Amino acid sequence: MSLRTVQRVGQTLPVLIILAIVFWSYYAFVFSLCSVVPGLEVKTFYLIVYHVAFFVFLFSYMRAIFSDSGFVPPQFYLTTAEKEGLDRATDPRLYLEEVALRLPVHEATLTNSVRYCEVCVCIKPDRAHHCSLCRRCVLKMDHHCPWINNCVGFRNYKFFNTFLLYSCIYCITVSLCVAPWAVFIWNRVPQMRDLPEMDKFNIMIVFFVAVMFFLAVSGLWVFHAFLTARNKSTLEMGRAPRFKNEAYASSNAYDIGCKSNCIQVYGTGPLVICPLYTSHGNGVLFPRERSERSSSDMRRLLGNTGINSEEEGEEEEEELIYDTETPLQLDPVSRA
Repeated sequence: MSLRTVQRVGQTLPVLIILAIVFWSYYAFVFSLCSVVPGLEVKTFYLIVYHVAFFVFLFSYMRAIFSDSGFVPPQFYLTTAEKEGLDRATDPRLYLEEVALRLPVHEATLTNSVRYCEVCVCIKPDRAHHCSLCRRCVLKMDHHCPWINNCVGFRNYKFFNTFLLYSCIYCITVSLCVAPWAVFIWNRVPQMRDLPEMDKFNIMIVFFVAVMFFLAVSGLWVFHAFLTARNKSTLEMGRAPRFKNEAYASSNAYDIGCKSNCIQVYGTGPLVICPLYTSHGNGVLFPRERSERSSSDMRRLLGNTGINSEEEGEEEEEELIYDTETPLQLDPVSRA
C-alpha cells in the first residue's frame, strides 16, 4: 500500500466518523426514542419534523463534500513556452509581471511581486491559494476542512455555510425532542422502567451528543457568518491581502457592505439558504471598496457596462451587485 493511498484513507476517516454518528443518531431517534413516544399523532409529528431536518442536513453535507471548491481558469496557467521562458529569464519576477499584464490580477506578495504557484505553474488569481492536501490552487480559498475532506473555496463556500446552519438545526431538533425523555430516564420515572437498557443508553447519549455538537458547530457557524458579512476568508483573517503598489495590506479590502457581501455568497431569491448554488461572481474578480478600480472591476465582474459617468454614483454600483448575475467573460487571449 502506497503512502498516497494511506493518506487518502486517513483523509476520509473524519467523514466516516461523522456519517457513523449521524446514522447512529438516526437509529437512536427513530427506533429507540419513538418506541416510547405515546400516541400516534405525537409520534408522527416527531418523525416528520425529524426526517425533514435529517434529510436537509444530510443533503447539505453531501453538497459540501462533493462540490468542487473552485478550479483556477486555464488562462492563469503558464503555457509550455512561457514556462521555458521563465526558466531562462534572468529576472523571473519581471518576466512574471509581463505575463500577468494580460490577466486580471491585483494582489501581490509581501515583496510586491506577482503571486505565482510553482507547484501548479500558474499565476494565482486574487484571493486564490494553493492547498497542499488537495494539491492544487483553489479560488477564494477559505481553508481545508477535514470533516468534509475538501477545500472550502469560492464554489462551495455557500454549501459549507448551509451545512453548518442545518447541522445546528438538526442538533436543535434532536435535543428538543429527546430532552423530556432523557429527563424521565435520568429521574427514573416509573414509565421508563420497562424500556430496554440499550434504548435508555441511546436516548441519553444522543441527547448529550446533540447538545455538544450544537455548541461546537454553532460557534463555527457564527464565525463564518461574520466572515461572510465582512467579505473575508479564514486565511484573510490571519493575513490581510496586499495589492500592487500599495504600501499597506488592507484587512477590509473586499468589504462592499454587509448586504452586498452576503449576496456574493448566497445570491438572491427564495433559495438563498438552500444547499443549491446561487452565488454571484466567477471567483476571479472581486469588487473593492474605496478603490480606483472598483467601478471598472464591478462592470467586468458582473457583465454590465451601463455606468458611463461618475455622476450616477454609488447607488447604481449597488444595483449592479444586487441585480446582475452574469459571470465575467475574460478577454480572449491566445495561450498557445
